[in-house]
Amino acid sequence: MDLLQRTSRRYRRWGMGLLGLSLALLSVWRIQAAAGGLEVTPLPSTTPPLTIVAPAGAAEEPRPLVLVGHGFAGSGLLMRGYALALAHAGYSVVLWDFDGHGANPRPLPLESQSDALLPNAEAALAEAEARGLVAPGRVAILGHSMGSGVALAYGQKYPATAATVAISPVGQRVTPTLPRNLLLMAGSLEAPFVRNAEQRLAEAGGAGGDPAAGTARALRVISGVEHVSILFAPASHAAARDWLDATFGPQPGAADYTDRRMAWCGLGLLGVLLIGAALAPSVADPAPADPPRRPLGRRLGAAAGGVLGATLGLWAAGVAGLGLRDLLGLLVGGYLMIWFGLAGLLNLLLLRSRPALPSRRAVLAGLLAFAALWVGVGSFGQLAWLPWLLIRQRLLLWPLGGLLLLPWFLALGEAGRDANLAGRIGWWLAHSAVLAAGLALAMALNPELGFLGIILPLLPVVLALHALASAPHRGRWPFALSGALFLSWLFLAVFPLQ
Repeated sequence: MDLLQRTSRRYRRWGMGLLGLSLALLSVWRIQAAAGGLEVTPLPSTTPPLTIVAPAGAAEEPRPLVLVGHGFAGSGLLMRGYALALAHAGYSVVLWDFDGHGANPRPLPLESQSDALLPNAEAALAEAEARGLVAPGRVAILGHSMGSGVALAYGQKYPATAATVAISPVGQRVTPTLPRNLLLMAGSLEAPFVRNAEQRLAEAGGAGGDPAAGTARALRVISGVEHVSILFAPASHAAARDWLDATFGPQPGAADYTDRRMAWCGLGLLGVLLIGAALAPSVADPAPADPPRRPLGRRLGAAAGGVLGATLGLWAAGVAGLGLRDLLGLLVGGYLMIWFGLAGLLNLLLLRSRPALPSRRAVLAGLLAFAALWVGVGSFGQLAWLPWLLIRQRLLLWPLGGLLLLPWFLALGEAGRDANLAGRIGWWLAHSAVLAAGLALAMALNPELGFLGIILPLLPVVLALHALASAPHRGRWPFALSGALFLSWLFLAVFPLQ
């Protein structure tokens, strides 16, 4: 009977692994198919690094060109949905990584960002001109958040810019005459940016005007999205296309396109997690040397005490003169790494926990869970929206980031291990709430960290993905190693260099 059970389990694992591989391969195929009929030209060695997405043969028959700039902690990849929608509609599109972002090693200027980052957009246009993609009077610019400020400044500095699209606009002022053909866009769930858009519209003279004369002005509020999800909303892509069609006229060979790449990324992630779960028994530690779990109240109290202590400690350091925004040379992300490090150490002290060294199998299990996240989140992200492959300046910080994050995940790993499904979900909700409260207090005490408010809703999602990847593995060390390595890599992939 034991032999039959072992054989049955082995076949189930193989079936799970094959299903996961099939889903992953299907996802890669469908994501790549989104660029069918287009020419995608990465230019990583230019300054800034950029990518051109255009209809096939665009250099022989120049189309209207759209410059597309991303927001803070974004990248050209994050804006790829707009590029695909517009290129399928007949436009040539240039995306780039602003200074300090993605593959661009130059530090992000802290002051006067819109003016300081204008040279990035100018260099992108110059590269497109050198490749024969620019026709006089047929250039538009689109930007999101920080990139919207650059787009608005660009449209005023260069009056020949035929249209400007500002998504989730910042406080860059405009005039009744410039930029020409101004479309403002914001999500219904990002109230501050809707207010910014309304102010910019009032400065521009209100809605109305004639696209043929360059005087058109409009505001579009996209329902049901906020600062990040607006970038993936088909309604947002369609609004940008309609505005450019009104400016330049519909383009020859235009085709409708609905961006579904994120759904395929999700399916690919599921496939990779299934593969990881199928491989987990091969590295399982039969008897992880972990102490008994503490009572729930003590675990929550230790987590809350660690978060509060880290927040107040760093606030005091800031009052004493330590610049918090660019710790470790990483804007906001360096603060987060150190904050997690302090919170984790305090959490372990309050739990009176002294973790034993991990076994070889525990290390292997942690690396396997990290690999599932690295491939499932990162590699699929690299195909669709996230610059996952770190440049040298970022990669050098990865071990330090992992070391700083390790205590927090060790504390969490003890608190949530061996629980049933309901217990794991409850603990995830509880410690996500503790983290959200601590970071909200950090923003209140340190206004320069305000960008955390935009990414705060994403942190529970990231923690949930890690919990799924580490769930097949027993013990605190697989949980801790995979979480620390993954979150360190994610912070370094996203936050700008300074």
